[in-house]
Amino acid sequence: MRQEKPAQAIRMHGVFDELTPEFLPRLVASQPPIDGQIIDGQIKTVDVIKANCRKSLNMMKSGAIENEEIVHETSARISEILGNELPILNKLVTFVIESGGKRVRSIIACYFAEMFSGISRDAHKISAIVEIIHAASLLHDDVLDDADTRRGKPSGKNIFGSKEVILGGDYMFATAIRSLNDFENPALMDIFTRVIRDLSVAELLQLEYERKPDITMENYLQIIYGKTGSLFQTACEGIAIHMKRSPDEITLCAEIGKLLGMLFQMRDDYLDYFNSALLNKPPYQDFENGLFTLPILLVRDKMGREDRDELLEYFNLETKARKDKNTIARFLGLLEKNQAREICLEKLKHKEIKLLSLIDQLPAHPFKTKIESQIKKLMQI
Repeated sequence: MRQEKPAQAIRMHGVFDELTPEFLPRLVASQPPIDGQIIDGQIKTVDVIKANCRKSLNMMKSGAIENEEIVHETSARISEILGNELPILNKLVTFVIESGGKRVRSIIACYFAEMFSGISRDAHKISAIVEIIHAASLLHDDVLDDADTRRGKPSGKNIFGSKEVILGGDYMFATAIRSLNDFENPALMDIFTRVIRDLSVAELLQLEYERKPDITMENYLQIIYGKTGSLFQTACEGIAIHMKRSPDEITLCAEIGKLLGMLFQMRDDYLDYFNSALLNKPPYQDFENGLFTLPILLVRDKMGREDRDELLEYFNLETKARKDKNTIARFLGLLEKNQAREICLEKLKHKEIKLLSLIDQLPAHPFKTKIESQIKKLMQI
């Protein structure tokens, strides 16, 4: 098997006298596959293994696997999965990797992996598949939204063209799903095909309710689950399934991922109005696009009739009018008058407490603490 060769090489050359049995399987799993037997004449290869293993061993013993390392390994797996000789696809893959953002989904998924039995190449691969599906959905979103920028940078549509990014996104969806065959696990295939379905349904719902004042909170929650919550859920649930955790643990991981993803999107919707600098994008994008998001829905349902009618009038304006600075200033004044910021923060805090209570059900582990720290850091808004 793939993992036996590095282990055999380590023992043959006496690489680690200090290597303990409980760390060996995790250590070997963290190393890249090696083709062929390692013999004494291949000293350079063994030296590389020794260096990699010492680094991995120290990180595993200390529990100090850095986020940067997770991002790096996930990006490497993305490139490996999406590799193609067609120039336009190679350019799109490079674009996707370089604009990958913080890769919160990958980091949280790998935290779960380390908490259960250690981060392996397979854990990075599952994380990479999630990120590929996310990236493909963003390429499609830029075309649907006619967006020239994303996070303050030129969008894929702007760089490559609408047709190219639509087809490139399709290629990424298909390639991600095909790579799941390597795991020979129907349960994994099921949750990943589910997430693509959920993404499509959510995008259709968002189009249906764009600029429509009759959108309900339930509709909004359906949309953010499909577009964001389902991806986080699949990342956490996929790791638990692959590592053969109990049904109760798999369910718990899925619930944590789902709520984390939805909180992540609610936070973004809040920041769009009240602190967009943390998003690295221009403010009020949702208002300009006519989207009824969390701050608007919460305050709308608490407004008196006169203020509610005024709120809806703003959303009935043409896009150009909603981008007018004076219009935006008056609109923000209406939100401030009705304490939209405070109401939204209270809702986010409630969701954060609920999420932390779910995480509290996980077994004690340094990486459980890291998950909690990531969430608290996320909510410093």
